[in-house]
Amino acid sequence: MNGERALLVQSRGPSDPDLMDEFVALAESAGYSVIGTIDVVGSGSARFGISRGKVEEIGLWIEVNSPDVVLFSPVLKSSQMYRLMEAWDIEVRDRTQVILEIFDRHARTLQAKLQIEEARLRYELPFIRHQLRMRLQREHTGARPVGEQIGAGEDLLNLRVMEIRRRIARIRSKLDKIERAQQLKKKSRSKSGFLEVALAGYTNAGKSTLHRALTGSSVEVADKLFTTLGTKAALLRGLDRPVVLNDSVGFISDLPPSLLKAFNTTLMEIADADVVVLVIDGSDPVDEVRRKTVTCLDTFREIGANGIPIVGALNKVDLVTQDEADAKTRALDDLIDTLVPISAKTRLGLEQLLKEVEAHLPPVTRYRVLLPYGHEGMSLLSWVHDNARVVSEQFNSGGIEIEVDLSYDLARRLLKTLPVGSLQRVDSEIQPID
Repeated sequence: MNGERALLVQSRGPSDPDLMDEFVALAESAGYSVIGTIDVVGSGSARFGISRGKVEEIGLWIEVNSPDVVLFSPVLKSSQMYRLMEAWDIEVRDRTQVILEIFDRHARTLQAKLQIEEARLRYELPFIRHQLRMRLQREHTGARPVGEQIGAGEDLLNLRVMEIRRRIARIRSKLDKIERAQQLKKKSRSKSGFLEVALAGYTNAGKSTLHRALTGSSVEVADKLFTTLGTKAALLRGLDRPVVLNDSVGFISDLPPSLLKAFNTTLMEIADADVVVLVIDGSDPVDEVRRKTVTCLDTFREIGANGIPIVGALNKVDLVTQDEADAKTRALDDLIDTLVPISAKTRLGLEQLLKEVEAHLPPVTRYRVLLPYGHEGMSLLSWVHDNARVVSEQFNSGGIEIEVDLSYDLARRLLKTLPVGSLQRVDSEIQPID
């Protein structure tokens, strides 16, 4: 696959944005050598997805330039792809297949590999069914053939369909086990008092670079699309509370529903987060900055990430002038309430970003806690230090007295452990917690 010479064909309506540059980036990330692009603007036919005249025009280009493959954007129906391959006498792959190839190249974890295989098999099924229908139509006339009339070709295709369905069932069973284990791990973190912040954004916006800058983790960083496929979690530095920062798969316009479904667990990390940091590529032109942000917000709605506080991070501002950064900030005024200009690469603006994240996390209350001396008290003290911000700490004759900022859930956990009266809110008056 790597190095195949590809012609890229994009079909779009007169009012649709020109996404050819993005399609070229996708093709190159998948390992293709792009030797030509054709932008087809106008209404297409149901038979081919583009007009018959354009089919003939592209066919002449193919005869002269001899590409190895034609890549088509956006997606094609199985019948349209079949007819185009017949008309051009060359293999045709659509945008979804290109994205799947990229995912396959970057998959590292077992979960990601299984998710990609499931999506690929589900995508393959309609094409095999179409092949089966076409073969039946060509080889048989009149009434529908009975079993003994079906030839070897139909038998093989039917066997392939059954194999795919069995394989999908096995993959789904394995993924369900992985997902259950992840949910248990997530519940364990939550019970320990960890909050979760999710990094999200359009692909190649700089999420992984920002993740490394904020956590010191070894998340892979590359100037390629979809470098991160699985969720990468690490402790967020610079906050007084224990917060896990999750890096996730990048979004892209018109991401196929099959891929959204395949990466459901990864995307649910966003939907379950306490705060989402939406990373935006500030080096893009203004209209692209807005288009990509709208795509991300639409994806949030599709995965059910509604009502979660969003902090925007306008990344790569070191590559633009102040006036350009201001123009892009204004272009997002009606979309994002909180937007911080940053450069993950140079660490510009990261302190302000952390302040905004802190401000949007669930509130904490300051408590005065009296812990007993002994093994139990010291164990609780260690737990409090690990899971909350200790403001002061005193050892006196009555025990260990600390002032600490606690979330409601952590306060309730301590309340169940300590004797009555050991946990009090620090207000204008000291009141026992209910």
